[in-house]
Amino acid sequence: MAGCKALWRESGVWRICLEVHHEKSLISYSASNSSAVVAGASIWEMSIERRTNMKVLRSLSWTRVPALFAVVAILSGALMSPDAMAKEEKAVENFPTVLQRNITLWSDGTRLSGALLYPKDRKEGEKLPAIVLCNGWGGTKAFLMRSGIAPRFAAAGYVVINYDYRNWGDSDSRLVVRGEMPEPDKDGYVTVKAQAIREVVDPFDQQEDIDAAVSYVYGEPMVDKDRIGIWGTSFGGGHVIYRAAHDSRIACVVAQVGSMPDDWTKRFPAGLNGVYKQKSDRARGLVDPVPQGGGSPGVLRGTPYSERIALFNPGQYADRVTVPTLLIDAEKEHYFKIKENSGRVHEILKKNGVPTEYHVLKGKKHYDVYTGQPLDDVMKLEIAWFDKYLKGEK
Repeated sequence: MAGCKALWRESGVWRICLEVHHEKSLISYSASNSSAVVAGASIWEMSIERRTNMKVLRSLSWTRVPALFAVVAILSGALMSPDAMAKEEKAVENFPTVLQRNITLWSDGTRLSGALLYPKDRKEGEKLPAIVLCNGWGGTKAFLMRSGIAPRFAAAGYVVINYDYRNWGDSDSRLVVRGEMPEPDKDGYVTVKAQAIREVVDPFDQQEDIDAAVSYVYGEPMVDKDRIGIWGTSFGGGHVIYRAAHDSRIACVVAQVGSMPDDWTKRFPAGLNGVYKQKSDRARGLVDPVPQGGGSPGVLRGTPYSERIALFNPGQYADRVTVPTLLIDAEKEHYFKIKENSGRVHEILKKNGVPTEYHVLKGKKHYDVYTGQPLDDVMKLEIAWFDKYLKGEK
């Protein structure tokens, strides 16, 4: 009698155990693959042990010996072998030393579109530090590719995760069911007419997406999970302060031209009445359940989720940040007062003994950091910071 007794993933390796009872002994066939399974079992490393007792991680239903090949076939539809992974890799235009692999992330039930970028000369089995990118208001992963920001970090020796927030870029939309929700079928499925919500700026949803990105690289076999840095720009600059204050997986922070206000409600408690009125109207169905229709300031895209943005004040958590943090501002910033954002956070970190630097780009505006010499200057500062604290380079 034979049985598929265990199927599990261990340190990025998928493993299967098949037990075969033969007379009075128990033969265990185990097979593993470093990242995936493709058609045929020849790519699996096979080993045979003869022992009288074997502990398995979990018990599956007994079947015949061909169960091994059935499981291999099932896995082949969901996983990739190193060869298959290599076929999915592609070179990055204008960056011949960088490879890119498109990925899918799941964030609280929403499918996000992303990409991993990494050095072409990475050695087999080598674990590299990682950088999680956090876009600004209305930013997409395509912009971080066009600007060269994502591939520059990868060319410097990092695994970089670049992704779109939910309902932005190539990521899936949030769905709102306007009619009555039907009863689920026996498999738990329903068929509904739903509205696809696009381009809403919701900081708390975006924090879920950032958490998903950190979680993805945390489990990536080529990443050293103890060396995960986070980079954010503009609205994303506040995101990285919040994330570092709440996530012990973050080892290093870079925030450029970042909005990171403190808790304004302590200074203007009366302002909370307007926020609570908005929240009440939405809860009672007096306004759209999710805001739509634009309303972003200046040239910014998207619809702000105003009451959530009003209550998202990442600077108030600066005293919880304990990892090295680089802050960069533009002297002629027009969206916010730099002294009340990065400047204030820098002082808190410095007072608490956290390694930190604060650079103000003389004569530069908010958007100057994305092109030309200012881009080169900030990338040099940022890569050096990551190198110092994620690679141990001075």
